[in-house]
Amino acid sequence: MSKARSLLTALAFLALPRGAAAATTESPAAPDAGVPWLKSVAHSMDVYGRIDGHLAFTADDVKVQNNSSRLGLMVQQAVLGGMTVLGGAEWKFNLGAGDTSYNITENPDTGLGTVQSTTSQAFSTRLAFVGMRFAEYGTLTLGKQWGVYYDVSSFTDLYTTFGAHGSSTYNAGTDGGQTGEGRADSALAYRLALGRLRLGVQAQFLPQRPAVLDGLSGSVLYQLGAGFRVGAAYSQSKLDFGTTPVAGYDGESARALTAGLSFERAGWKLASVNTWTHDHELVKTSSATVMYDTLGAELFVARRFADVVQLFAGIDFAIPRRLDARYVNPNYGTRDVLLGARLLLDAKAGSFVYLEGRTGETRDANGTRADDVVMLGIRFVYSLRRAFGLEALPEPRSKP
Repeated sequence: MSKARSLLTALAFLALPRGAAAATTESPAAPDAGVPWLKSVAHSMDVYGRIDGHLAFTADDVKVQNNSSRLGLMVQQAVLGGMTVLGGAEWKFNLGAGDTSYNITENPDTGLGTVQSTTSQAFSTRLAFVGMRFAEYGTLTLGKQWGVYYDVSSFTDLYTTFGAHGSSTYNAGTDGGQTGEGRADSALAYRLALGRLRLGVQAQFLPQRPAVLDGLSGSVLYQLGAGFRVGAAYSQSKLDFGTTPVAGYDGESARALTAGLSFERAGWKLASVNTWTHDHELVKTSSATVMYDTLGAELFVARRFADVVQLFAGIDFAIPRRLDARYVNPNYGTRDVLLGARLLLDAKAGSFVYLEGRTGETRDANGTRADDVVMLGIRFVYSLRRAFGLEALPEPRSKP
């Protein structure tokens, strides 16, 4: 069997639950039997991702939409002194259907003054970083990567399609790259684990700005035991709009502070974050681009029944402050109530069929109430390492 044919055979097994590949080693089609070299590669590399699409039902329309489909690569290699060199890259891709306008975690990597919520590119870069893990002395990474702010704001970024407004992670119609909260641009990050305590610091050096240091962020998390963790994160980034007029901007840096609590035990999962921001959000109207502050809150509550069904519900609020009502309706803001269910297709719930809905009093800049909407879709998660019964390579934010 040629290596090319063996590779195709192995890829067919990427979605197998842990241990399933080992259980089929007697079969000629098993990846371990046909391509032992590929299993050796999988010990230091993972090709992973997910394919996700759904039907979006509103009162007067049904749409087919792509929802956060992606392809990723993670690599690591042990070097001298117990250190590990690591790197990762991740790309969003379009299924050929329309990109969702509901999932703000898929906001594009645009400048803060460019207010848009979707991108039509077939492929676009989500992450690209390189770094070193210094054994018990932490991890240093460089590039476009998850910001240390997201170490805390990710507590509630658990919905399949909705959520993430209240944490202001993906602010002003971007992926949070410029201000460093989401997929931070040009960032140098250091994370350290000290027993139950985890610390993170981050600096940004953006090429399009004259300042030497463009942003600073920090995070602290503590594992309380019995399934509880708490955390807080702060981010501050310089802004430069050039000659572009921005109503409501007071000339200060963009700032965001978030604090959260999460609990996971006995099939229950509960998470909450509360957020304060200043000069951090923008909305574009027909007459002006308007900057404003926010107070945000997110809640996610879920109950898992065996490895079959998960039910969940929560809220996502982002309430504007210091809003210029000359250009924006005073009722503008996110006030979502969210609920849904997942039919789990594997023990780790990487793949599932989902039903997720949104209602509430969210209103756009003109004061128009957002449509109630229900999503019916499927998420399929794949991984080379998973096909061989191996754990995923740890991200720097999950294992410093």
